[in-house]
Amino acid sequence: MKTLTLLVTICLIFMLGKFNSISALTKFQKWQQPSYFKGFNMSVWDNNDDRMVNQQDFDSLKAIGATLVVIQTQGSLQVKPPYGPNIAYQEGDLTIYHIDRLDSMVGFARNAELMYVIAVRDGPGRVDISDDIGTTTIWKNQTEQQLYGQMLKDMAKRYLPDSLFVGMTLTVEPNPMGEMWEPPISELDSALKTNGINLNNLYSLWIDSIRTLDKDLPLIIGGVHANHPEYFSLMSKQADDKIIYVTHLYNPGNFSHEQTANSVTYPDNYWCVRLNENSYFHRTFLKESLYKPVRDFQTTYNVPILIGEFGLRVPQNGGEIYLSDIAGIACEFGWHFAIWGFNNGPEFNYKDLDSIYGTNYWGTVKSFMKCENTDVAEKIGLSESIVLYPNPSNGKVIFESGIVPLSKAEIYNVFGILIHTIIKTNNERSLEINISMFPRGVYFVKTFNKNNIQTLKLILN
Repeated sequence: MKTLTLLVTICLIFMLGKFNSISALTKFQKWQQPSYFKGFNMSVWDNNDDRMVNQQDFDSLKAIGATLVVIQTQGSLQVKPPYGPNIAYQEGDLTIYHIDRLDSMVGFARNAELMYVIAVRDGPGRVDISDDIGTTTIWKNQTEQQLYGQMLKDMAKRYLPDSLFVGMTLTVEPNPMGEMWEPPISELDSALKTNGINLNNLYSLWIDSIRTLDKDLPLIIGGVHANHPEYFSLMSKQADDKIIYVTHLYNPGNFSHEQTANSVTYPDNYWCVRLNENSYFHRTFLKESLYKPVRDFQTTYNVPILIGEFGLRVPQNGGEIYLSDIAGIACEFGWHFAIWGFNNGPEFNYKDLDSIYGTNYWGTVKSFMKCENTDVAEKIGLSESIVLYPNPSNGKVIFESGIVPLSKAEIYNVFGILIHTIIKTNNERSLEINISMFPRGVYFVKTFNKNNIQTLKLILN
């Protein structure tokens, strides 16, 4: 009995020490902990069903283990001259400003003891991307740039030194060349330079403005063109040492944002801007190709990465796998993340999606708060059939297994003669083969995993 008591005492001391060490971390040190921040976005404006965000929303997030809420807000100053206080609602003598609504949201977060980021969507010269139709003027207007920086400073001052206020996103989804729809990276870079737009310099201006107030508040900046990961290579590391770099992972957009339920599929082929070609979107492709610019930036500069938004508008074929692939990669890389959104429904609202469509998204999404259940393919019974792409091929071909990792592939010519064997030793579900050394023609590939042997026809042209 004494031994058991001693063990319990030791465990409690260890756990208390670990808790105290985490709680004693500075705000930025928390961002340096792998995947420390996990949560949802919530918005200060009315939800689609005209239901205002309330205290229960924040309490519910805290209860499921979320450590972060990203509060989406309009800036405290208006977009157009004379850049007065930004009015959210006005009727008779009643005037509600956007800063009033933000105050209430921050109050909810404090009551729930939930850490929060303030994500600023507009301000002098900057139109919210959801409303912008080429009317944003801040990118080349120095007066508006200065005013916007002062606005950020004033908004930050309002919530300092709150220990729960762990970051500010300086502007959400910057899109200076919005009229260009998913341009190749080189074309976007050229267009920005031709128009004299340098987002990295603009960030430096705003960071310096806030730093005259506070040296330590973590500040969050994202890549050009709506924070898409493909364009992350155009980002520059800031000289400031307390910056978090954000990306939004909605790729492919015609899967994540498709409005008709169960009409598109993941994994499947979609257009990839970075590669400028149709690509087979699946976990390995996301991890090793699509997100590569973000991962390279992280490893090169040793900086924290935040997935500021990702989600699914309505249920789709393979939707749970898609969401879990993104969360799983984030947990593997140590990225922080905030899902879009929480109770902002019925779209992107996983509780509502379940009640409307009879799905089980909410259970899957909740599991992300512990970095659990991040590979659900086997759990929900994805077919074990193996896909091959591209086919026809000009040399490189990839095999993708739904559930069980591939172990071997054998290539036969049209006469049934074995001409090449590939043995796979790692635990990935994909296998890449280079067959450019073979003559053009028809081949047959036999693939093996522990549960399945399958033969596929391959054309080399």
